[in-house]
Amino acid sequence: MRVTAWGVCLMGMLSASCGGAAPPPPETPSGVELQPFEAPRGGMQVEGILGTIPQRKIEAALQAKLPEFQRCFFDGASQVEMLSGHMKFYFRVGLDGRVEWVHPRGSSVGHRPTETCLLSRAARVKFPEPRGGGPAEFAWGFEVDNSDVVRAPVAWDAEQVSAVVDQHRAELGACEVHEPGHYKVTVYVAPGGKVLGAGAATDSQPAAERIDCITEAIQRWTFPDPGSYAAKVTFGL
Repeated sequence: MRVTAWGVCLMGMLSASCGGAAPPPPETPSGVELQPFEAPRGGMQVEGILGTIPQRKIEAALQAKLPEFQRCFFDGASQVEMLSGHMKFYFRVGLDGRVEWVHPRGSSVGHRPTETCLLSRAARVKFPEPRGGGPAEFAWGFEVDNSDVVRAPVAWDAEQVSAVVDQHRAELGACEVHEPGHYKVTVYVAPGGKVLGAGAATDSQPAAERIDCITEAIQRWTFPDPGSYAAKVTFGL
């Protein structure tokens, strides 16, 4: 299993910039290769809506948490053995350097317990206090590749499950999902069409509050039979 950290970039209302060299990766259990994100040089910083935090300090705080993020994947792999994918967090950091909230801006993990584990670890990161008089917002992510000893799932296109999604879309009204386009869902489908795992990401913090409801509903759906081995698919809602 290889973990690759990537991109710290502004997602706020002011002009964006990224930069600064990444710190050396922390020690991790044997057999896992960490590939830290290397940002462009130039001494710039990540800017938030009102405050700023130097990127090298953001990188230092989050790189130190990579072993904990990795542990979430190891635990999740006990339920979905081919578990892999990327996770992009979107943070809001308050004036005291503590995380006010964090949600999955992007994810292809496809396993809500693992995503929840990652988010809980991210929420406990302590950052430097933002400069500039207000909180800071930024995105940061990493990716875990498939293990060399576990076969990757069959990759499906969203069109292959569109009929199932359309059939069940009305059920998501109970989750207050009324306007399309706010969620990206990733699902592992077992032989026979049963859902092995489901996860999701969204474009806003308020929408993130509905992800548990959405993934719980999707767990009950039946998808096309992938045949002798599990498939993985990402689709929009």
